[in-house]
Amino acid sequence: MKRIALSLVALLTMMSTLQAQRLVPVENFGADWQKSMISTKNKPNGIIYRLRVDKQNENLPLVEEARGLEQFISERIDIGWLAMYRLPTSADDYKFIVVIYDTEEKPLYTVDLGAVSGNNYCEVQDVRWDNDTHNLLFNMACPSYAHNIDGKGSKLHCYNPERQEMVWSTDWLTSNDIFILDSKFVFCSYGFTSEKKFLFMLDKFTGKVYSKLPFTYKVEYLELQTESNGREYLYAIDYNDHLFKYYVDGGKTVPETGKVFTVAYAVSDDGYLNIRSLPSMNGRVLGKLWMQDHGLGRGILLERGATWSKVCVDDVEGWVFNKYLGTQNWVGGHGPKLIAKQHSTAIWVGNNVDGGLNVFCSVDKGTIIADTFFDQGDYYELRTGHDYLFVKKTDVIVK
Repeated sequence: MKRIALSLVALLTMMSTLQAQRLVPVENFGADWQKSMISTKNKPNGIIYRLRVDKQNENLPLVEEARGLEQFISERIDIGWLAMYRLPTSADDYKFIVVIYDTEEKPLYTVDLGAVSGNNYCEVQDVRWDNDTHNLLFNMACPSYAHNIDGKGSKLHCYNPERQEMVWSTDWLTSNDIFILDSKFVFCSYGFTSEKKFLFMLDKFTGKVYSKLPFTYKVEYLELQTESNGREYLYAIDYNDHLFKYYVDGGKTVPETGKVFTVAYAVSDDGYLNIRSLPSMNGRVLGKLWMQDHGLGRGILLERGATWSKVCVDDVEGWVFNKYLGTQNWVGGHGPKLIAKQHSTAIWVGNNVDGGLNVFCSVDKGTIIADTFFDQGDYYELRTGHDYLFVKKTDVIVK
């Protein structure tokens, strides 16, 4: 009961500073929330603790500077791959090397994070590549109490590897553990045991602080979601497994020309929804709409109703009950777009394009499928906020 009271105090404190913030509190779910509400895609190893582990390609060529180090992250970025190598966590000192590779897995840039930040006494707990600016963002986080290093830790840095210059850095005690970013902002937090804890919203291009919200317990996970109203929301999970929801004031919206389509999926306890021929329990069952798979919805929302909604799953159209329906918009950007050129164009899903693909969903002719994509032989790999989606080159037009 004491923990709940403390959480409520924190939420009331946030509300008192609402007018000055651009991160607007919406709801405190406490510990009463469903796992289906969050995909955990930002920490794909499933461990909500410090450095995320996401090794998508362990066969990248090792540069001389990374020899003797362990790979912790290797992930797709718009120009190829990002990989981060470090000394084992059991080591007495720190060494963090990031290598940016091109699409042919040739090293483009090698960055010693300790050297460029002038900090070899803190540890990197998260690192991200910004596809918009081609900047590398990383934090140098306090490994323990801040007073042990006179408070000189947990900065968030933004570095441009092509120009070999630091674009901006925050104040001390701004970022440890996870941080994430969207088209305009960076979301990060700081906190450690008995120290003060805050959630931050920063300008991605300058590092300027737009919001600084107090927390009772340390934030350990962050996730952005765009809802059907076009608004972007931030979800934060704290050390006590309490979930908070915020509206991102000034975040992206869904323009008419940029909307890709709305993904639909089941959030029911048994993992699926019956697709019926009529918006009624008396309708004949035509098929099933399953829950998310690898963070992906399995159908397309065609029509939103007050109680029932029309969906399409593998060319089967029918009605599902809204109470157990989850949705998420996919939004296009400003690059060249892949446009479906025939009816029922299939989008494929798979962890390995060479190991065989399964149909994830199909879309109508003229649908904008994605605005960022990679050439994968006979397929394009899509960048839509989800991983491992493919479309056949013969099925699309690049426009």
